[in-house]
Parts: sequence; C-alpha cells; structure tokens
Amino acid sequence: MRRRFALVFNARAGLGLPRLLDSVLIRLRAAGADVFQLGARTAGEASERVRETVARGDCDALIAAGGDGTFRSVATGATGSTIPVGIIPIGTGNVIAHEIGLRRRAEPVAQTLLYGAEVTAYGGMAQDAPFFLMAGAGFDAHIVSNLDYNMKRLVGRAAYARPVVRTLRSAPQMFDVEIDGRTFQASWVVLTLVSRYGGSFELTPHTWLGAGRLIAVVVAARSRSELAQAAVWLARRRLTSENRPRFVSVLAAREARIGHRVATPLQIDGDEAGVSPLTVRAEGPQVRVIVPPAYVAALTNRQTNQVELEL
Repeated sequence: MRRRFALVFNARAGLGLPRLLDSVLIRLRAAGADVFQLGARTAGEASERVRETVARGDCDALIAAGGDGTFRSVATGATGSTIPVGIIPIGTGNVIAHEIGLRRRAEPVAQTLLYGAEVTAYGGMAQDAPFFLMAGAGFDAHIVSNLDYNMKRLVGRAAYARPVVRTLRSAPQMFDVEIDGRTFQASWVVLTLVSRYGGSFELTPHTWLGAGRLIAVVVAARSRSELAQAAVWLARRRLTSENRPRFVSVLAAREARIGHRVATPLQIDGDEAGVSPLTVRAEGPQVRVIVPPAYVAALTNRQTNQVELEL
C-alpha cells in the first residue's frame, strides 16, 4: 500500500468534478494514507515542484488531479525517478484515464492509487519538451486554438462543438510534413504514443501506453467534405483501419518535422502549443504510471498479440 502522496491539482480542469477529488482524498486518508498538495500557478512550476519533491524523497507516489495537461506536468517532473504517477481524472477528455481504463468513480480511483500496478510510459520529445500522449497539427490544433476554456469548464466536452463546426466550415489549410525522410502535404497530423484520442475514441491499435512506439496519422484532406469524412471515421474508430480513406496514411515514426515551410497551429497532449515549425522525436523520457489491474492484463494481451504495421 502506498502511504504518502504528493498532489498536483488543476483547479481549472473539468466539469465541476472537484467532488470526485474530495471523495478520493477521503478514501485515501481513511485507509491511512497522507496526502499533501504541491501549490503551483503554471505547468512549468508544477513540474519543478514535483522534481524537488521527488529529489527529497518526500512521497511514495504523485497524483495528477486534472486533465491530460496536468498529467504531462506531473510526469515531466517525475521523469528519471522511480516515483510513480497516479491519476484522478477531473479533466474534460482525459485521454490518459481512458487509455488505462480508469473509471471516474471515487472507489476504483482510490484503490488504484493505493494498490495499483505500475507500468513504464515512454514519452516523446516536441522540440526540447517531453510529451506523453500525442502531438497534433492542423485540424485538431485549430479546434483547440478556438476553444473557449471558460465554456469548457462549465459544459465539458460540449464546448468543443462550436470550434469543430467553425473549423469544418473553413477550407483545409495544407502544410508540409516530413516523417523519417518521407514527405507529405497534410491538413491534419497526429503523432501518438497511445491508442486513444479526444477521450474515448480509439485512434489506432498500433500503439499504447507502455509500447514505446510513436505512430503518425497523416490526413491529406484537401476539401471540407474530406476533412469531415476523416472526423466521422475517427468517431467510428475506423480512421486507421485497413479500409481507411485513401487520403489517410499511418506509419511508425522516429522523427517528424512539421510545418517548417508553412506555419500551422499545434497542440500537445490536448493543450494549445503555438504554431510550427515543430520537430517531434520518438525517444523521450520515461515515467512510471499507476494503472488498474485490468490494464496490466490488457497490456500483456496486446504485447502477446501485437498488431503489425504495414508501412
């Protein structure tokens, strides 16, 4: 049983879910655990506070209470150590929670934090900054850049409806992509270390948390109808299937160069990340992540039955 937790809490995350946080903390303390909060005003400050806490050996585990951006901040500070990162999913999409099958209920979250297994997550590098889920450019980054974060906090995923419609009404903006020497013109690119996207959507079966594999999904949609088709296929979990649209390419990646000739918006782990150029590399830092028991079984099954990727 883990007994001492350092908590990073993003008060701006999620849809009125601090009650989940409160319920989890009550259960942790009832089990005899001690939880103390690391105050931070920015993601960078949160990473630094985590790094200092880990160096002092003040905790058995870290808790990222928020969304995927909060997880990234905590994981960044924990890299290079054996201190694991657990999750209380109070963000909007929570790709990481869907990836490991962590339900938004206080009891299973608390039990996972106390007794859950640990797996190694392999991060990537976006310029000089680590990421642990995905980096995107073009279509999805346009949506994130147009998102009203106050509305997101109030209504959750429904806040994405307006920027999605607004982005689909505009003609796709093409930009340059180079992946391990192969060149593309694309309107949307996702470089992912995990299988999930946007919450519960399955983007690709070719990678997962713990696989240490970066997969590039390159969408060369040149019209609004093709871009809408790609979005629908993503929602149906078929965007990277064998019979995917002809303008979608899926390939393993070691290094990707995005928008070095034509600037395009970027998102990293679901947060707005400015504009290109951007260089993404597969090899990044590692972090231990606390997961439910069922995920360990699923991970073993995936490793046994790996899906081969045809380039």
